[in-house]
Amino acid sequence: MVFLIETLLPNTPGNLLILFEIGIMIIVAGILAFIFRIIRQPRIPAYVIAGIILGPLALGLIKSSDVVLALSEIGVAFLLFFAGLDIDFRNLKKVGKTAIFAGIWQMIIVSIIAVAIFLSWKLKSTELIYASLVVAFSSTMVVIKLLADKEEINSLHGRLIVGILLIQDVAAIIALTVMTTSLTLTTISLSLLKAILFVVFALILAKISKPILKISAKSSELILIISLGFLFIFSIAAYSFGLSLVIGSFFAGVVLANTEFKTDIKGRINPLRDFFGAILFVSLGMQLVWISKSYVWLFAILIFLIMVIKPLIIIMLIRIFGYTNRTAFLSGNYLGQSSEFALILLTQALVLNQISQNIFSILVFVTIITMSLTGYFVKYESRLYKIFSVPAKIFDRLPARKEELNYGIIDRKKIIIFGCHRMGTMILKKFSSIKNELLIIDFNPEIIHSLIQKKIPCMYGDYANPEIIKKLSMMKPEIIISTIPDMEDNMNLIEKIKKINSKAIIIVVADRIHEALELYKRGADYVILPKVVSGMQVGALIDKVKKDRKGIKKREVDFLKEIHYYMYNGNEKN
Repeated sequence: MVFLIETLLPNTPGNLLILFEIGIMIIVAGILAFIFRIIRQPRIPAYVIAGIILGPLALGLIKSSDVVLALSEIGVAFLLFFAGLDIDFRNLKKVGKTAIFAGIWQMIIVSIIAVAIFLSWKLKSTELIYASLVVAFSSTMVVIKLLADKEEINSLHGRLIVGILLIQDVAAIIALTVMTTSLTLTTISLSLLKAILFVVFALILAKISKPILKISAKSSELILIISLGFLFIFSIAAYSFGLSLVIGSFFAGVVLANTEFKTDIKGRINPLRDFFGAILFVSLGMQLVWISKSYVWLFAILIFLIMVIKPLIIIMLIRIFGYTNRTAFLSGNYLGQSSEFALILLTQALVLNQISQNIFSILVFVTIITMSLTGYFVKYESRLYKIFSVPAKIFDRLPARKEELNYGIIDRKKIIIFGCHRMGTMILKKFSSIKNELLIIDFNPEIIHSLIQKKIPCMYGDYANPEIIKKLSMMKPEIIISTIPDMEDNMNLIEKIKKINSKAIIIVVADRIHEALELYKRGADYVILPKVVSGMQVGALIDKVKKDRKGIKKREVDFLKEIHYYMYNGNEKN
């Protein structure tokens, strides 16, 4: 195949050559992305590796043409537009001062440490700045995906992480604004002034555009075209203000993020972002060179700073602000990687000749490696926390006042319910007459606050928290119900509960039949299979409808009552 491509490309007319190059990039990127999907790795490293394979480091099949580079610039614009769509400044109210201060101080401390270490390598001042920025920022795309997969975005540490990432994204945009100019006090001040004027222009344009968006939202095709129009209008406007085009695309996303059409726009733009983003990261890989021996130690130190030192700094900052060791650890553990913003910054730096090819390659390699390894750190977080909990005893004297989220846990509890969202709410209804004999444990602070208001015994946390298990061992519960559908979590829970009370009845949830069979083997007394139960109920309903067609109306009324209870007594938003 390689021989066929090498034979075809030199003999292909210029207009078709561009098409072939893009086609080869997408094919190789698609194959690697598929492989990375199977091994549960993020897509960005797959695209960069595709570029390495196609570029001069490996096969050298594609000579990075001007058209490919232009498409990659569009990729940067779409990525930042999408990043802007994820920034809702109203979220800062939810996470409060902790995320803001932890985010700012983490970047400052990490950058200072990085600069102090890298001075011995005699890097240029611009290279020193870029190296410190790569260390300071974490990946919003990777972290949000990991949080979503584990359903932890609404947990306490999830909210802190999202808040810190939001602060980092804003800082990255400021860095992108400043670093695309010559680094003198005059030019930096002028760039920031232009940026402020552009923000004012963007706010005015946002006010004017609301009626246009409202009308456009009635047509899926029109809302897509209008959204793209916003992207390019803001990009052109940013260029007119003397700023980078990509700054304009970011602010276009921010403006649309604070409208009610945000979700629909994200759904429409997502395929375009993925396509141009893939080309961007493939072209990035094609520009890499092998790391020089003289920089191997710099490469190793960068990875250590990002994956060990930065998480430790975040852990200490969050712990100082009054959260428990576990919440602080989970927050830091998720943020031990570099960012896609770092890749965008490095791309701009290389175009402007602000960094050498060697430093560019080192920083890109560091970014893709740390992004890839984060998934493993999160997967084995329980084991890592056991190791961390030993030195973390030095924090025991610090109060954890921000996590005193519990009610009515003094008495012994016969029934423990893990998770009170969706299924948990309906189970709780069945036990409402004996609520003082049960305890709800949930990872969502909003749910706990709601339960406290209703005077239902509850506690913030999860089964993996040693403190929770210690309290359960004193209560010696008779029935444990877990509404968490994760098989590994339920297996660990069964093991821990059996150690506390071997006679306890354990009811868990599974998504698939083979998982249910495995959970029975591990000691579960009953496994709920929601899909199977739903199918059985629908089958029974059909049989009853055949006999009594009018009875379906009564069932509809009963169902609506159940949903009404769930919406107003649970925590589902309308």
